[in-house]
Amino acid sequence: MFRNGESNPGRDVVIAMVSLALSPLRIVTLCCVLVCLTSIVLLYTLYHPLHSSTLQLAETDTPPEETADHVYPSSRTNITLKENINGMHVLSKVKGLSKLEPAYIPRDDITTAVYMLYSDISSPLYDLFTLHKRATKYCDVDTTVEGCDIRLPRSYTYGELSLKMLDSLDIMCRAPHKTDYYVKIDDDLIMSESMLDKIIRKMATTDCQVTGSIALDYAFYWPEGQIYIFTRSILETACKNMPYIADVYPNEDITFGLLLNSTDPGMFCSNGWPRNHWHKHYSDRRVEINYK
Repeated sequence: MFRNGESNPGRDVVIAMVSLALSPLRIVTLCCVLVCLTSIVLLYTLYHPLHSSTLQLAETDTPPEETADHVYPSSRTNITLKENINGMHVLSKVKGLSKLEPAYIPRDDITTAVYMLYSDISSPLYDLFTLHKRATKYCDVDTTVEGCDIRLPRSYTYGELSLKMLDSLDIMCRAPHKTDYYVKIDDDLIMSESMLDKIIRKMATTDCQVTGSIALDYAFYWPEGQIYIFTRSILETACKNMPYIADVYPNEDITFGLLLNSTDPGMFCSNGWPRNHWHKHYSDRRVEINYK
């Protein structure tokens, strides 16, 4: 024990250290350092967002290990829109579906799911056409025209159709039941339901996994036009790749090709458009149909 007035070296050292640590100058300096570090972290996060570049998936690449959670449409906030390009034809032409030799016995139990991206510019008289009535219609959250089957979590401009397509595919990916074939149609497609069924039956006898009007002008095949058909395995590929796509094109069909990222001509086949469908206009001796 130390008496009053006697010096305690240990206590004096502690008091001196506390006084030094709590001096106004030290406190100001420490605050400045903390503010600078916080600013650096915020600036890095701002200019280097998560998934800031497109992950290039090679045809034989395996995507990173998936988690139990899916990427839901509402979380798709870091995707940027790329410009469409009009490049040269860089890929080989694919074979026509009608010229493919059957490799399998025709099936009678084929299941299909027809879908379209629907909005207020679509005609409310969709049920005039049995094919349109058969389609599942994916709508903006604020679509007012009748006929919507599924409302997506937001509204989309015409330049954001790729985002609408991704949100629609996300719902298909999470559906508990899958079908053999998926058919994407535009809301101004003119085609008979019997013709579609005939094409699918033919496709089911071949190894073709995507049929439509197949474009060759990007570094991957993509199905253009008012209708294309793809298999369940193609949907599964798109579902696996979708969480890793950060940059998309305004054209939703090009973005669909980007999801598949394939240059395998055996995976795709053309279907002789437009001999079996029409876009916006159709006429014969008895009927004339025109879309604006």
